[in-house]
Amino acid sequence: MTAALRNRLEAYYDTVPRGASDIEEHGPLTLFVALDSWPYYARPRLDGTPRRSGPDQITADDVRAVLNRQRELGVPRALEWVHETTPTLFSAARAAGMRVEECPLLVLVGEPAARSRDLGTSDVDVHVIAADDAELGLVYAAIAVGFGHAGTGVGVASVAERDAEAAADPDAAARTAAGIAAGRSVLVGAVDAQAGPVGGGSHNPRGGVTEIVGVGVLPAFRRRGIAGAVAAALAREALASGVTTVFCGAQDEDVARIYAAVGFRRVGTACIAEAD
Repeated sequence: MTAALRNRLEAYYDTVPRGASDIEEHGPLTLFVALDSWPYYARPRLDGTPRRSGPDQITADDVRAVLNRQRELGVPRALEWVHETTPTLFSAARAAGMRVEECPLLVLVGEPAARSRDLGTSDVDVHVIAADDAELGLVYAAIAVGFGHAGTGVGVASVAERDAEAAADPDAAARTAAGIAAGRSVLVGAVDAQAGPVGGGSHNPRGGVTEIVGVGVLPAFRRRGIAGAVAAALAREALASGVTTVFCGAQDEDVARIYAAVGFRRVGTACIAEAD
């Protein structure tokens, strides 16, 4: 990963939660305390210092201080960082008793390869969902069901689970629509001609950088190229709107291969750490 790319990603990671969080600085770590809705985490402070070794390295005591503060606040005890930028945080988080998940970090190179016509079925349409789109709630619910059944394998969860999810969280559509209307997020849905929304995903632009997030497909509709088509549609929309850096963190190597087929290339490792 080049220094320029690393700096763009770090600036993006620091910018996204600031508009919806209270900010606390704890030594070398910044804690984002969400004001509402989506909970946030702590990250290395944005000061341009790669904490690799010596006096600038992050220690287990630094991590424990943030974890204690998160416990006081009653928020998830979580850290996120890019390993290549802050490599000392991995051992510090582990020493503080955190579970660390390592996720492939990928950046789009060139134009996205996959398009809707590459889908295994012609009955699925992949398109941008507007804030006032009647399908928005079901698209969000389909994504949530997809994430509730981890992996890329075909399963039985389908439209019944999607509809139940939508009924269980009726405010989700309004929250998502607010982000779209404010320009903080772009939502793409995959809509089957008979079943309706079966998946989707988002990207969250800030300046010239955006991250593709939340790409999920109902398990019953997997292995049809839908996730790749959603990722490609999101990337195309981002590039068309003036974004120059499109990146994503993949859940695992299987998911990373889907992004690779679209035109993403691995540049590092995104770390997500949690504590009980």
